[in-house]
Amino acid sequence: MPDLWVILNPAAGRGSAEARFEEVFPVFEEFQLKAEVLRTEGPGHATELACELSGRGEKIVVAAGGDGTLNEVAQALVGTETALGILPLGSGNDYARALGIPMDLRKAVEILARGRTKLADVGAAEDRYYLNSLGMGIDGQIAHDYATYRFLRGELGYLLATVFEALRFRPIPMEVEAEGWRFSGPLLAVAAMNGPWAGGGFCLAPGAKPDDGALDLALLGHYPRLVRLAVLPKTRDGSYLKLKRAWLKRAAKIRIRAERPLYVHMDGELLPGRLSELEVELFPRALRVVA
Repeated sequence: MPDLWVILNPAAGRGSAEARFEEVFPVFEEFQLKAEVLRTEGPGHATELACELSGRGEKIVVAAGGDGTLNEVAQALVGTETALGILPLGSGNDYARALGIPMDLRKAVEILARGRTKLADVGAAEDRYYLNSLGMGIDGQIAHDYATYRFLRGELGYLLATVFEALRFRPIPMEVEAEGWRFSGPLLAVAAMNGPWAGGGFCLAPGAKPDDGALDLALLGHYPRLVRLAVLPKTRDGSYLKLKRAWLKRAAKIRIRAERPLYVHMDGELLPGRLSELEVELFPRALRVVA
């Protein structure tokens, strides 16, 4: 019997995941790990595979891919005793970074070999879980734009989409409610963060931790278009939170209403269609992770 079951998304990392995964086999042998690899064939397949493995009582299911792959696998593992292992082979790998999983594949395998697990929080909206980030507004639109790019992916693709939307996006009158707090006014973005980074390294919530029992709710207010070109780069290091039209609150339940329907992303993956109302909730210690 294998020590690990690996669900590999060959399309992750701009299609480089399959080739990079070949580097892992000698490392598995070095740590005397026998791994069985299952490859995904399309959207939703990773969830199906993980559900089958968890239903059989497997202790660890490793997601080999990016944040989207982890998100799919986690849908089947939340609330079970099966732990999520991670091999970061995607373009962003924001959740792996939040958990302290090294981008170096040998070091990532070493963590799998140790097999130490801990419980992490998960967010949820629209009957779906997310591990790291949820965005509504300009960041949802950026995720939509990025998904349409065929040849430009990774950090450069996100930066291009960010600049494009900084010059184009119209602010939205929104109402945001959390425990004991309410905002009403024009916004560019609302992000409910379980980890610090989104979009391949944009630091929207510097103090967020995946196991601290709260979501970090980040709001970015309206700025003139040309001013945004100076504001949005500050989301790379979190310094945008020092601005007057930026807010950060901690909450376990959030309700968002927007004047017009907007794209929403969860871990970089778009929800179907656009939404004008959204309820977000945190489920503490709901997912076991190898970290």
